[in-house]
Amino acid sequence: MTGRAMRQDDPMRRSGAVWCEEHDRWECARNAKRTGDRCHGSAIRGRDRCRMHAGRSSTLEKVIGEGNLAAWSTEHVSADASPLDPGTVVLNQMRIAVLRSDGYGELLRIQIEMDTEPGHELAGLVGTTFAAGRDGTRVETGERARALATEERLWRDRAVSYAKAAHDMGIAERHVELEQERAQLVTTAFLAALEVGGLLPEVRSLMIERFLERLGGSTVAGEVVA
Repeated sequence: MTGRAMRQDDPMRRSGAVWCEEHDRWECARNAKRTGDRCHGSAIRGRDRCRMHAGRSSTLEKVIGEGNLAAWSTEHVSADASPLDPGTVVLNQMRIAVLRSDGYGELLRIQIEMDTEPGHELAGLVGTTFAAGRDGTRVETGERARALATEERLWRDRAVSYAKAAHDMGIAERHVELEQERAQLVTTAFLAALEVGGLLPEVRSLMIERFLERLGGSTVAGEVVA
């Protein structure tokens, strides 16, 4: 026990989870079937249950929890600020995920377009990994997906997770589809404008990177392979 006190403005207070003084953390509010006592599993952030009591994919529970926390945290911005609806937050997260996945997909396409080395048509998708040999020279060890391909897949999967979470929160499937289409229209219009401008691939790539930066986070996360 560390004696860490529960913050009074912690949005987890809204989740229904139980603060455990013994473990200094928010814990599951459900009861264990075997003992009948309250479960002491760590609660998923933004939810009142642990991974074992989620009753469905813990990934979806985490997404819903993220939406809840983002919505509840707005109540402490100012006295007259209206709290966001968790469903609205999840839809916003889904739109950003769609925008980012489309952006990374276009960066990957430009990377392949710029790669003119004969016999390396897939160099934009796959890169060679290296390690130091016994004599200190660089030795090829294998291949792995490049960072752009990994990022595109990561954000595409996140968009799907957010869409599933929105559905589980009771948001109509057609409404979710419309929000996805709206996000795709934004990237389609943006990329079309770049094409009409007749910009060089390097310039198009730079502008897309700036676009992604405005959405938050770095343009390429993780290790970039050679």
